[in-house]
Amino acid sequence: MTQPLVTIVVPSYGQAAFLEETLRSVFDQDYPRLEVIVVDGGSADGSVEIIERHADRLAWWVSERDGGQADALNKGFARATGDLLGWICSDDTLLPGAVTAAVAALSADPAALLVYGDALMVDEAGHPLGRLPARPFDLVEMVRTCQNHVVQPGSLFTRRAWELAGPLVVESHYYFDFELVLRLALLGSAVRLERPLGTYRLHVESKSVAGTLIKATDHQRLYEALFARADLPAAVQAVEAEARSLSELTAGEYYYASGDRGKARKAYLRALRLWPRRLDARSAGLVARTFLPARAAAAARAARSLGQR
Repeated sequence: MTQPLVTIVVPSYGQAAFLEETLRSVFDQDYPRLEVIVVDGGSADGSVEIIERHADRLAWWVSERDGGQADALNKGFARATGDLLGWICSDDTLLPGAVTAAVAALSADPAALLVYGDALMVDEAGHPLGRLPARPFDLVEMVRTCQNHVVQPGSLFTRRAWELAGPLVVESHYYFDFELVLRLALLGSAVRLERPLGTYRLHVESKSVAGTLIKATDHQRLYEALFARADLPAAVQAVEAEARSLSELTAGEYYYASGDRGKARKAYLRALRLWPRRLDARSAGLVARTFLPARAAAAARAARSLGQR
């Protein structure tokens, strides 16, 4: 029986420090039928030179300005010919045997749209920080808690999944992967592997660390779009107020971290109107701090930052 072709898309922009390691982690997979595509956003940091060194092992690559990571991925998947698809960000890596394990899991469950596993968190130098565990593929719980249970590095989805749930939302900067997961959870099942498939790197320029203002607006947009759908099951509709309240609370935290106390206050108050049971000492304190003078608010943020180190 012929093994399915797997396409891995590597979106990249300004990640020359990590790109070589990322590409080698893909090329060194023991899976024999692998198609690799690199979509670079027009980097000027040496990334293109790295890509060119590996051009003979790439099915396609490009380096040009794009509309962000979701746009880059859509561009790559438009060129993909694989039966199974996935991506690895240019500061993350695939662990040895990840693709083989993911393909085997999907082959054993032909109805599944997605396979995913854990990741190992590492710092800028690649030193281990701990394990990022995947969680059950539970649509209602993901929506209610505003948490993506699917760890992206190493995950694969079927071509049918992409045809049903893609493309990615170009306007989304941070939560496009969560949005794709929610779409897939509305459509079918997934396989969760209780093993790490990739590494997830945390560094000062990673999206997980930076971009708080964009995260705020993106979180609100995602939940507006989700609950505007007409096909949501009753169990998801039942948690709308609670879920949207938490989304607003999360957005408020991001607005506050970015220094926009006015938008933070509005988001906090919307959260409490949507779900009054969320009113407690912590949420009241979040609202109260948005009334602090700018200098006092900055000092409070600095103090919390020092306390977290």
